[in-house]
Amino acid sequence: MTNMRELNIEGVWDWKYTTELQGQLSNLQRLRLIKPTCQWNTSEDVDDAFTDKTSMEILDLSGNSGMKNLPTSISKASSLQMLVLDGCDGLETVVAPGRIPPSLKSFRFDGCGAASQWTQTIELPPKHVRPCTCSACDKKDIHISKVSLQGCTQLENLFLRGLPNLLELDLSGTAIKVLDFKTMVVQVPRLKRLFLIGCKHLRAIGSSFDDGPWSMSQLELMCIDTRAASLCSRPAIDNYKSSGLRVHAVVVDARIARSLSNVFRLREDLHFDIHITRSPVYDRLVEFEGTDKYEILPSFQQLVLPTGQYSDVLGMVGHPPMQAFPQPPSSKFDRQLEIAEGSCNVEKGIYHLQSCAESLHFHDVSSCATIYEGSCAWDDLRVCRVERSPKLEYVFNPSAYGFFKLETLWASDLLTARWIWSKGVRYSFYTESVKSFKKLQHLHLRSCPRLRFVLPVWVSSFPSMETLHIINCGELRHVFELDRRYPEEIATLGVLLLPKLTTIHLHDLPKLQNICDLVKMVAPRLETIKIRGCWSLRRLPYVGARGQGKKKPSVEIEKDVWDALEWDADHRPDHFETPVHSRYYKEKLPRVSVLR
Repeated sequence: MTNMRELNIEGVWDWKYTTELQGQLSNLQRLRLIKPTCQWNTSEDVDDAFTDKTSMEILDLSGNSGMKNLPTSISKASSLQMLVLDGCDGLETVVAPGRIPPSLKSFRFDGCGAASQWTQTIELPPKHVRPCTCSACDKKDIHISKVSLQGCTQLENLFLRGLPNLLELDLSGTAIKVLDFKTMVVQVPRLKRLFLIGCKHLRAIGSSFDDGPWSMSQLELMCIDTRAASLCSRPAIDNYKSSGLRVHAVVVDARIARSLSNVFRLREDLHFDIHITRSPVYDRLVEFEGTDKYEILPSFQQLVLPTGQYSDVLGMVGHPPMQAFPQPPSSKFDRQLEIAEGSCNVEKGIYHLQSCAESLHFHDVSSCATIYEGSCAWDDLRVCRVERSPKLEYVFNPSAYGFFKLETLWASDLLTARWIWSKGVRYSFYTESVKSFKKLQHLHLRSCPRLRFVLPVWVSSFPSMETLHIINCGELRHVFELDRRYPEEIATLGVLLLPKLTTIHLHDLPKLQNICDLVKMVAPRLETIKIRGCWSLRRLPYVGARGQGKKKPSVEIEKDVWDALEWDADHRPDHFETPVHSRYYKEKLPRVSVLR
């Protein structure tokens, strides 16, 4: 028996005979103990039955319905590659740490029963040898509620089916490349939690919402992290209360995020926090609803970087008043998308995410010319923050559309960007496109040296705009430029209306000629204008004459620029307060030699 490589025992009627195998069959590679006729024995003798089976590669325990826990001695089978638990209805949990060796490559648990043919390889059996699934949903006696194969670093093949009480699946640290809920994990109608943390080989997640009662519609929490395991941390879920589907993901390849689109497609109760990055740190603080704790884990620490050249010196001496720049917008939204350092396949990999993301933070990406190449709708985006991406030519391409809910646009340190949203053919449904930017309140731009203009005038007005703050954009000529096709109101009246605009800060824009090209910009509620270093500026917004007792807009501007401004009958200097000339301003010295 020393040379025996395979042993099949079916219909065991007394476990004491199997325990006598201990100490024998030291070279056994394949062992089947299936469909016993006796109750599973939980004595220490059975629990130690696999201690000396260090050469065992395949273990099949199918049909052991009385088994409630896996024998701890399985962990001693250091060469185990495949574990089969088909029809083990009595199991309550399968937890790998301490029970299953990390050498495992294939795992199978079919609640519908064992395959009709025995395979001698670690590959999963083909579909035609599996039992029929017609009665799987009626098997209420399958108790298992948790399957955790965490730490099985070589696990590649998985098949779970017909487990109506399964609530949690943890595949963290495994070598899974594709997790397909159409072929690999099926008929798990109550699955609520899925963990794929430290799965650096993961490439895609497939799912189906068209599979009757066996869909993922009950999923409540999904945690994914495809970086190296040393960089990953598992969010706490204690006292977690469900409020729909919550997804926390850190992935390097954006195509994984795209594969989640089917999961998101029909879930109106979706909340996600997705980070596409290779960096060990990112700027998110995780809070779970129903707790009073915030967990700041290694992968959730904030990364603080200087926002511009000489920022350390400015921090010591203080910023001049005009250099002050608004802090980045907060990202406290239900659907957050971050794209950062080390991410790949971004331009084609965020399909569908952009249409439901409420917050976008794009930063420190050195490989992308635009955030997304194809036609895409940004229908729910409320905050857009883009910074430190030296190769970004423009933020949104001509095929982008939507922006119906955008409130804040904040961009900084884009060295090659020529515009934020480029000119070109827009969304074919013109009546929908004119709703773009109706809720845009704040426009903040800093250190974009090649920026020519910011947004094309595609809409009749910016009815919610309150703040316009732009500094250090040396090539900027206009903030708004007419597109190839623009609303009839602008063509007829020659006016771009910003009825709620109150604040304009423009600093170090030497080529800026007008805020809006070719048409008048009307801002009847304007309160404050601060301008410095805009030597080519020729027009201020139209504010109109204000009645007696109503405060006029205050102006801070260099005297040379003020004197060079152009006026007309309905737009005069006395519509503004007496301008305050910069305290840093000095009169020009005479062009003569000071040498004697």
